Amino acid sequence: MAHLAGLGHALPERVVPSTELAERLGVTEEWILGACGIRERRWISEGDTAASLAERAAQAALARAHLTPSQLGAIIVGTGSAPRAFPGVSAALQKLLDAPGIPAFDVPLASVGGLFALALAVDLSPRTGPVLAVGAEEMSRVLLRAPLAKETAILFGDGAAACVVAPGDGPIAVVDVRLGSDGTFADALSLGPAGPLVMDGRTVILQASRKLPAAIRSVLEPQGLSPADVDLFVLHQANLNLLRGVARSLGVGEEKLFVNVDRVGNTSAASVLVALSEASEQGLLRPGARVVLAAFGAGFSWGAALLRVAG
Repeated sequence: MAHLAGLGHALPERVVPSTELAERLGVTEEWILGACGIRERRWISEGDTAASLAERAAQAALARAHLTPSQLGAIIVGTGSAPRAFPGVSAALQKLLDAPGIPAFDVPLASVGGLFALALAVDLSPRTGPVLAVGAEEMSRVLLRAPLAKETAILFGDGAAACVVAPGDGPIAVVDVRLGSDGTFADALSLGPAGPLVMDGRTVILQASRKLPAAIRSVLEPQGLSPADVDLFVLHQANLNLLRGVARSLGVGEEKLFVNVDRVGNTSAASVLVALSEASEQGLLRPGARVVLAAFGAGFSWGAALLRVAG
């Protein structure tokens, strides 16, 4: 058994409203809202990086866990937009935190990387002690490598989030995690060394709408639970239409969905952890609550985690 001892997130100050993008892309704001439900997203400014955002998120998570960086046993960063092939964002974050000597590595999976980092931290923490699991992205720089494409420019934002995963019982228990991948679809969502981002939107949405409900059921059924038994669903914030579709597939009301995609956009690997951190700040992780995390992304890869709040 492992638990989440602290959560934190960081978003850039620059707000990019859909009205601004609509003008640049030659579309209407109404078209953007109909396509994805995103009213604004955050893009990093000069001087910001995925690592600097990750450091802010990590410090917040560590403070809430009442730990210092020197007490960490490992650092894992999920990201799809690392600025260099190696070393990864984890190395830059480790330097910023001044936590040398412990393993630090990246999980290079867009969208689902934060959830995979959390899952790895759950398995690693009994051996190393507290593990910092992070999702961090600077997707705006990827988008701006080439002329903006409306299908992707409207979706993505920048941000980072972190959770401290510690062994044993604690305030938010990780009951189970289930992961899956299918490399058959690897080319449908990919990024080469110099970009641009390749995304077959129709295939991504079709597979995500199938895999997310299945992943959620796979983590509930061994516990004798159904979607109706879950108090809050914190899903990868890819697209408002997809979130609503998953709720319909599960047979649950939209009031059980945490939604921030309209305000922060799709922050890719950071998304599900940003959403969880915001849900915690808003007091939505109530005592005794069952919470499900789920994400889908590059690979294709997907997964779900069942959390139980103490109390």
